[in-house]
Amino acid sequence: NKIVESIKANGAGKNYLIEHSAGSGKSNSIAWIAYRCASAFDKDDNPIFDSVIVVTNRIVLDSQLQDTINSFEHKAGLVECITQQKGSRGLVDAINDKRKIIICTIQKFLYAYSDFDKLTDRKFAIIIDEAHQGQSGESARTLRKSLIDVDKELLKYADENYIDVADLDDQDGLINEILAMGHHENQSFFAFTATPISKTVELFGTQ
Repeated sequence: NKIVESIKANGAGKNYLIEHSAGSGKSNSIAWIAYRCASAFDKDDNPIFDSVIVVTNRIVLDSQLQDTINSFEHKAGLVECITQQKGSRGLVDAINDKRKIIICTIQKFLYAYSDFDKLTDRKFAIIIDEAHQGQSGESARTLRKSLIDVDKELLKYADENYIDVADLDDQDGLINEILAMGHHENQSFFAFTATPISKTVELFGTQ
């Protein structure tokens, strides 16, 4: 309820760190947050998030979460589980088709991101099952980079650095790496962990 109140008040762009041990109903908590984020609207009746992405870094856990989230009553087509059989192509289709709740392993972003459509004006809730495991390394950087609204980030970067946005090349690898760093207003992270370490608190916590 605190999270729902916060996203309705603040919209997309804030991060949340949730201390929650395994074996204490964490999958249910993740499922509830996924559904509440998927059905949250702002004061003008616009959806706060276009898609909710639940990411794990283990296939077994991914399957458990799929079962839990699918067991909640929902409309057909609301939940898209990116199974091993669907692979990275399934993730591409789910993102491009604006599926509401998407469940996948974080590694699939490494192979899928280059085929995403331009995500102009798209907003994402990203639920991380194990914060300090799931958000280190190339897969995590690729996830954040692949979901940014490039046009808005380019404008912001140009403004901050007193550059004409027309001089920036959105295909430039270095520019994209720079844009990927830091906080993005179109992404909210909901990170679960049983053992918050200082790096995790710094990345997702709010004082």
